[in-house]
Amino acid sequence: MAEIAEWTAQRTLKLPAAIVARFRPTDRFFVWAEGDTLCLKRITPAPVTEIVAQAPQAEPLSLDEINEIVHEVRLNR
Repeated sequence: MAEIAEWTAQRTLKLPAAIVARFRPTDRFFVWAEGDTLCLKRITPAPVTEIVAQAPQAEPLSLDEINEIVHEVRLNR
């Protein structure tokens, strides 16, 4: 399927309705340019069950440790 997207005066890219319908409002995309081609790749997070299965089987983190990790992640955004 090929359709035309539109660059608006508000500096946003308006995608055709048929394309928009394929995604959820919460979806996020990795975007890159190759010459005059703009590429979008939907970021699909791993399911929670997969994350839990990969978690180390050590002692659970304390609330202070979790809080510290959250603050570090937020600072690096």
